[in-house]
Amino acid sequence: MHRKLIVIMVGLALLGGVTVAKADDELELELRVLVDPGTTFDIAFGISGTGGAFYVSGTICEDPEPGALCDDSMGRFDCWGWMVDNGNPAAPVFVSQEFNLDGRGKIQTQGAEDEGPRAVVGGTGDFRNVRGEVTGTDFSNLPEFIVTFELTGVDDDDDDDDSDSDSDSDDD
Repeated sequence: MHRKLIVIMVGLALLGGVTVAKADDELELELRVLVDPGTTFDIAFGISGTGGAFYVSGTICEDPEPGALCDDSMGRFDCWGWMVDNGNPAAPVFVSQEFNLDGRGKIQTQGAEDEGPRAVVGGTGDFRNVRGEVTGTDFSNLPEFIVTFELTGVDDDDDDDDSDSDSDSDDD
């Protein structure tokens, strides 16, 4: 019970978004990302059979409410991958994504976008032991989107001095 309460408090206080504890070591996390101007998902469909690499970046917003201003950032989002066929909207898009949560660490994901859950393959800092899935991505309000995670292994031990050792923060 103590661990569950800590996971809820850590999630709500430090991660923002909609966070709900599910079991003693499980966490559901929802993050809102605002895509940076000048980067794009490049979903304009062109000649069938062509594909290519892409890169997208954005800000992870403190305010989880869709459409709200993103005045307070809680981190950075980076996504890179390969569009298999720009001319076919049903063709898979393979992605690697990094969610850098300021002062907490990073969560890394990989997989095919929109083809079921993507794997959470690891992390740094408080997320160094994390595993789980990206269970949903809502692109209905671009240029922002909502990502939902189901995670296990989030470090909730505030006494660990090296929890920030692998996390990067932008000093803008």
